[in-house]
Amino acid sequence: MTFEEVKTAVFNLDKSEQKRLIMEVLPEILPQVCTDEACLSTIRKFINEETVREYKEQHMDGI
Repeated sequence: MTFEEVKTAVFNLDKSEQKRLIMEVLPEILPQVCTDEACLSTIRKFINEETVREYKEQHMDGI
């Protein structure tokens, strides 16, 4: 498959399958392909510290 075919297939998945892709597949791929600062910087932009703080407070930091 080409990149565009994969991209289209992912966008056509339902939301739960897209989430599953992010939770199960990406963690396996990232250590192999994301080895430079530009890639890491992009990933860091996805982390919203306020959201993380609220989640930890709601879930008592995993206790």
